[in-house]
Amino acid sequence: MSEIILKKPINILNRNVNFDLKDFFIQASSTVAGTAIQVATANPIGALTSIVKGLSSASKAISLEDVPVEERAWLLVVSSLTHAIAKTLEDFNDLFENSIEFSQLNTVSEQLTNQINELEITLTNDFFDNPHKLVFLEDISHILVSWLQQLGLNDIQAKSFIYQFESQFPMSLHYEWGTNSSYYALIVEKLDTPFNVVNRLQRQASEYRYWLQQQVNERIFEEAFGLKQIYVPLRAYYTQTISNNGSKVAEDSVEAESSEVININNNKNNNKKVCNLYEEVSKWIKQTDMDDSLKVISGGPGSGKSSFSKILASELAEQSDTPVLFIPLHRFKISDYLPEAIKQFLDNHNILTRDNFLNEPNLLLIFDGLDELSMQGANSKEVANNFTEELKEVLREKSSLNWKAIVTGRELSIQQQQNKLKKQKTILYLLPYFINEDDRDGFDDPDNLLLEDQRNEWWQKFGELKDKKFNGLPEILATEHLEPITKEPLLNYLLSLSYLRQDIKFTTDTNLNQIYADLLDSVHERKYTGSRTHIGINNIGKEDFIRILEEIALVVWHESGRTASIDNIMKRCKEAGIASYFEEFQGNAESGVIRLLMAFYFREFDGSQGDKTFEFTHKSFGEYLTAKRIMLELEIMLDEVERGRNRPGSGWTLEDAFEKWIRICGQQPIDGYLSDFLEGEMKILAETKHGLSTIENYQRLIIELIQMAVNGQSPIKKLGLNTFDNDLNYSRNSGKSLLKIQSLCAKRTKKVIENVKYKDRKAFDTWLNLLDYRLMSGLESLFLKNMEIHSLHLVSDFSFSIFDNANLAFSSFNMSNFKSTSFEDTELLSVDFESSIFKDVNFNKALLVESSFKKSNIKNTSFESSNLSSADFTKTNTENTRFITANLENANLTESQFSNTNFASANFKNTNLNGAVFVNTNFENVNFEGTNYEQAVFTNCNLKGTILENLYPLEEKLEEEK
Repeated sequence: MSEIILKKPINILNRNVNFDLKDFFIQASSTVAGTAIQVATANPIGALTSIVKGLSSASKAISLEDVPVEERAWLLVVSSLTHAIAKTLEDFNDLFENSIEFSQLNTVSEQLTNQINELEITLTNDFFDNPHKLVFLEDISHILVSWLQQLGLNDIQAKSFIYQFESQFPMSLHYEWGTNSSYYALIVEKLDTPFNVVNRLQRQASEYRYWLQQQVNERIFEEAFGLKQIYVPLRAYYTQTISNNGSKVAEDSVEAESSEVININNNKNNNKKVCNLYEEVSKWIKQTDMDDSLKVISGGPGSGKSSFSKILASELAEQSDTPVLFIPLHRFKISDYLPEAIKQFLDNHNILTRDNFLNEPNLLLIFDGLDELSMQGANSKEVANNFTEELKEVLREKSSLNWKAIVTGRELSIQQQQNKLKKQKTILYLLPYFINEDDRDGFDDPDNLLLEDQRNEWWQKFGELKDKKFNGLPEILATEHLEPITKEPLLNYLLSLSYLRQDIKFTTDTNLNQIYADLLDSVHERKYTGSRTHIGINNIGKEDFIRILEEIALVVWHESGRTASIDNIMKRCKEAGIASYFEEFQGNAESGVIRLLMAFYFREFDGSQGDKTFEFTHKSFGEYLTAKRIMLELEIMLDEVERGRNRPGSGWTLEDAFEKWIRICGQQPIDGYLSDFLEGEMKILAETKHGLSTIENYQRLIIELIQMAVNGQSPIKKLGLNTFDNDLNYSRNSGKSLLKIQSLCAKRTKKVIENVKYKDRKAFDTWLNLLDYRLMSGLESLFLKNMEIHSLHLVSDFSFSIFDNANLAFSSFNMSNFKSTSFEDTELLSVDFESSIFKDVNFNKALLVESSFKKSNIKNTSFESSNLSSADFTKTNTENTRFITANLENANLTESQFSNTNFASANFKNTNLNGAVFVNTNFENVNFEGTNYEQAVFTNCNLKGTILENLYPLEEKLEEEK
């Protein structure tokens, strides 16, 4: 094996190249010391690598023929080393708390230089194959630790620095060679390196593999450590079809093709098979089944989808020959056809070109974030829907090369693709760190993976990296209430930061909004030593600081993704009257003053068209800030409307407020995640001194706006939108948001705002049809007395609403919730309430002929004097309910259960009681004429005055007879 040995005397090697290593350390130490002294107000980023570039360029100024191969090799090594040190110093610049006295810089730098000069470095082919694994790199790392400690890093931080430095070195080596390939060409004659100019594509591929490895070693958030150091291997499950005899349906059978379609065959059951995610995917990668080339990773926000993708790509790049192409879909623009989009992505990559990978055998494509495609402007949902089909087509075309692909996405985006992903085991659903015993039913877990509480492993790692002693999840956090937060990877991490700050008193009411708010305080008041904070941030007050973030989040929400252009943010801030604050904020971002904020919440980058944009690193934080901005708009609207009412000519009219609301909430719908954060903000407000009265005022204002919308008084035309479709879209989104906010308010106030006046009986139903508000709609606490509504609603909430004297005939409310709802004197002919929940509901004197309560749960409800003729109560569970004088003629009560129910004087003529069970029920004076009661069960029931009185005597009567 050919080799180049670099050893003492270094001054001989350095005779011609003249790279001043001591000067580098003097300047590096000075730069870092200056950063610490100025408490991160300076921007050293780029300065240190410029130093390296200048020293290296000066060394190459001499004629090529005068520099022997050993000296060039030494310059390659030292330039790469110093470049790697500089890059890592720049990334850690905010952690250097101690400043070195300038008088010490010369001494410290000379010591470092002498120690490195004493090392013997041998370059072989292995050096270029595995530069990060060589002994000399480890020796240098030991030398650097003491220097880093003098600069102010603690032992844990210094260890993390070395971790990243060793990962950065191969990248710096590639950079140095690629920048000065002609200078180092002589080394090729001595060693057969992968940097041969002829092998350009191989060099790019090699550099990319090191880049993938580097991604998991870079610092996450404001921590000193990287993802790889804190990562806990995830578990997942896939659904498999089980036949009625208990055997698994073969994966390659025709029947298995429907195993993951939502409406599976009725003669099968879904079984959730638990697996180690990494092992399952690794096993699949090694297979050569051309019909099994796609895997989908499904999980909620912060469940670890992206982290797993990066870890997998890094591990494969380091440990296997499998070529990997990692594509974050929020940076991926689909053009006419997917292959063209991939080529465009390669062309835009800072390492690769379209010549890379496209004809590579066994290529693994990793597409991270399917939901991001559904947020890229017009026709975005269609783009996302077409993506899966186009990807399957690409995999079919490349089947001879054995291409495979992994796609990650949020649950909803994956659900929308399920009909295209029919093969069994295609979708792997991520599992949280912890699953309590009650939730383990339905899982097939042969290796007992679910028994492990992975939170303990995570907290142990976290403790080691933060120099804290955690044996597992702290006891104060191991509560059932906090379980939804502690069991999810990202939320668990956010909780840990608040736990370390100790500014939150954790109780059974602590929610994610409070944790995010605490983290915002932490960033704004970020402490380096003592009470020192970011000077730049101190120039922006906390309220203005948060307000800017809210405006950025609002623009991101409006633009349907996680990015927002600087121009649009500035326009938004001008409208909000805070443009000057944003200009200062932006300047701070560019100078690195708020690096911690940018690292944790969002970052700035150049978009595909060269436009500056802000990008949220974690989408859930954007949703939290958007919720705060919507709540702020409510506050502003209420203040301005009340001001206008108290002093005519000032403040806002209702029309002004409605117009503002449409501008804020008209562009996008409020989805479930944003709704959760809004509910969290309502909860926090309700617990303040005058919070409930404020929420009630919000509710009254929202009801007034709903009344305007229903009566056709929307100011939508004032927005000057360019198409009717835009008018309709804004009207729908803003209308749904009004109902959502009204619902959230009502959950806190438990009040119905009455005496609402709509223009006619059908107006509200017409408006609902316009909104297309049918699925999972929140219609709580609405005053809809005398209204006429004929609608279809699924999984919706109608708690506390008043429908008295209304006409709801032929409507459908499957799987809906009716708590304390009133339907007195309401016409409910042929209404479908199947699988719904009724508690404390008033159906007195209601017309319920041929209505269905099949499979519903009814408790503490009154049907007094109601007409339930031919109603269907099949398999209904009823408790503590009154049917006094109700008409149940020809009703169907098959296999229903009634306990503590009062049917006194009700009409059961020709009613079907087959398999019905009655316990502690009062049937006094009930008409059972023509009823098939033989298959019914009457336990301790009062049948006095009925034809069944002597057939099913009360238990007390039996005791008396004994």
